[in-house]
Amino acid sequence: MKLTTLIVLLILKAFGPGSGYAQERGLTPAEQKAADMRLPDLDRSALEPEKREPATVQEAERNPFGLVSLPPTEVEETATIQAETEEMRLRRILGNMRVSGVSGSPGAYLVLLGSMQIKEGQPLPKLFADQAELLRVTKVTDREIILSFEEKDSGVPPRTIGLGYDLRPRPQSLLPGEIFGKLVPFTPKGAPDLKPLEVPAVKAIAEGAEAAGLQGLTERTFELMGEPSFRREDEKTEEAKE
Repeated sequence: MKLTTLIVLLILKAFGPGSGYAQERGLTPAEQKAADMRLPDLDRSALEPEKREPATVQEAERNPFGLVSLPPTEVEETATIQAETEEMRLRRILGNMRVSGVSGSPGAYLVLLGSMQIKEGQPLPKLFADQAELLRVTKVTDREIILSFEEKDSGVPPRTIGLGYDLRPRPQSLLPGEIFGKLVPFTPKGAPDLKPLEVPAVKAIAEGAEAAGLQGLTERTFELMGEPSFRREDEKTEEAKE
């Protein structure tokens, strides 16, 4: 009999159903078999909050449960949304319009406001569909336009819109350094970034000459190294006579 088989038989005899160990515990063979198949009891106290052991944290220590603690409740900010009235819309549109021209004399100025030509005493054209508020040009000067709302009730305080503008020419001197800075590009390091000047006509001639195998626009008398490229006609004639 092999040694391994003998060891297994001795273990079964010592701890088997009929062993003294099972008899000391007072278990029948069936109960002993069920006990051997049963899993050990697990400690589930960590899953029940009332069975957890509390942890005391000192003031100088960090909270060990800080990562799982809920963030503090933020105070909800109530944003007040104000509806845009028709007057506010008119003031916004007219305030963003640009005065691009003025002509005439004091008391009879004609101003180009956006794409509208307005004049003192005339009603202002409607700016959008379903516009209920009506505006009239009350005053036009060389610096300002005054628009007034046409009120149906005479007891209501007047409402006006003032549009200022200044079309006076402002000559300014352009210094040499400013000209250089505007005409010459610079690299991120501050050095001038000037590329070689290329003229399309000259570039076409150079490309054509290179394609034709020409080395220059003028014929050379001598090569750069070696014998002359050609000789004079009189030298050729003397050589022929010989």
